[in-house]
Amino acid sequence: MTEETKSTTKYVMVESSPSIDENEIDLLELIRSLLHAWKTIFGITILCTGLAVTYALYAPEVFKAETLLAPASEEKSGASSALSQFGGLAAMAGISIPNDSNVEEVIATLQSRKFLRQYIDEKKLLPVLFEDIWDTESQSWLVKNQEDEPTEQKGVDAFKEILSVDEDKNSGLISLSIFWKDPVVAAEWANDLVKQLNEQLREKAISDSRKRVGYLERELSKTTLQDMRAVLYNLLESEKQKAMLANVNEDFALEVIDPAIAPETRYKPKRKLIVVLGGVCGGFLGIFAVFFGQFLRKLKSSNSSEKIIS
Repeated sequence: MTEETKSTTKYVMVESSPSIDENEIDLLELIRSLLHAWKTIFGITILCTGLAVTYALYAPEVFKAETLLAPASEEKSGASSALSQFGGLAAMAGISIPNDSNVEEVIATLQSRKFLRQYIDEKKLLPVLFEDIWDTESQSWLVKNQEDEPTEQKGVDAFKEILSVDEDKNSGLISLSIFWKDPVVAAEWANDLVKQLNEQLREKAISDSRKRVGYLERELSKTTLQDMRAVLYNLLESEKQKAMLANVNEDFALEVIDPAIAPETRYKPKRKLIVVLGGVCGGFLGIFAVFFGQFLRKLKSSNSSEKIIS
């Protein structure tokens, strides 16, 4: 090794040593600063914990009522197998037979604005959803202008916030949940929604079936071909069977596996978790406040030194 290389190596070692020492000194200074400012950290932690406790105690309680549903089987929803058997032959003859609603359409109907608007209107839920501005004695809204009164559209938006519909793709089961401060009311709404949906879709299926029966009867009277008459006759019998089953089946679209009951425990707020998170956040906030204060002091002293030098 040449003298120049030795000199360079020695220079690097000399230069790197102070850097390591400075890092160790900075770390020790930070630890000493935290220990010195433990009262500040502790005070901020207590303050945040107190705020969390206050919020947890005064936050409104919300209960979750849930009902488990399953799509109605083919036997219950009508003669869909017979329709699928002859639907292709009817289509070849220019006769269009609509398909039954699938699960996605049933769920979409349940969450649609039209269906929820009808439910809110029938149950008169606007005063319940907006009870903070509703005077029970005078049966009037506590608003200055008529334009500020809740509309059906606002009622639908408010109801959508407390309604949840989830489908398990693996099992095909559907869970409908209502989140409300009154557990009894939440369970009642969850069960009523399913009941009204089944009733509405059942009535629609019966009405559509009657229209199809009339259409098939007219086509049957026009057709002279024996093969086509046999197809139309079978379709006609299937539609009549479907209408009959719809008339006697209450769970037309969704079968209730487990009806909603009034929950005994609240869904939120989770008070213990809120308090713990408040304490943890308070601790981090206290440490950050100490570091930030130390940074400001160093920045101030650095600026003062530069002014003195200049």
